[in-house]
Amino acid sequence: MNFKTDFLAEDYSTLCWFQSRTPTIILSFFIAAAFAFTIGSLATNIIIGAAVFAIAYLISYRVQKRGVEKRADKRFAAFATSSELDLTINDSEILQVSNSGETRLPWEDVYSVRESESSYYVFLTKNKAFYFPKRSFCSEAEKEKFLDYIRKNVSEKKIKLKK
Repeated sequence: MNFKTDFLAEDYSTLCWFQSRTPTIILSFFIAAAFAFTIGSLATNIIIGAAVFAIAYLISYRVQKRGVEKRADKRFAAFATSSELDLTINDSEILQVSNSGETRLPWEDVYSVRESESSYYVFLTKNKAFYFPKRSFCSEAEKEKFLDYIRKNVSEKKIKLKK
């Protein structure tokens, strides 16, 4: 299976943000817990904790999202304004060829597979991933063929796709 896609600055920013969402939630939870358990009654603690969590999450979200976008813009500028990717998927590996070189990922080395609203990510490590924008699939059949390769070659425990 072969296909091409453009890797845009927005795509890079989306990938970076996809990796940063969990720390935002965890940080907000700890801030809320620190504030909530300083008052007396349980009901008061729950209300204060929920309010602080909501505020901390919104602030943390904005700060981290802006930081991710700035980092993504800087890092992406090193590649160019747009980077065309050639992706080849077969029974033994995923091959990605771009203007910065080629990367091979044997199926047994896949760290995890995740899905966002706009993309699929096949992670090589916790922080490095192959990016498959959903807009790149020419048809629903092509997308299903891609997902069949994933399901056939990656352990079920490593796959988290939306239902």
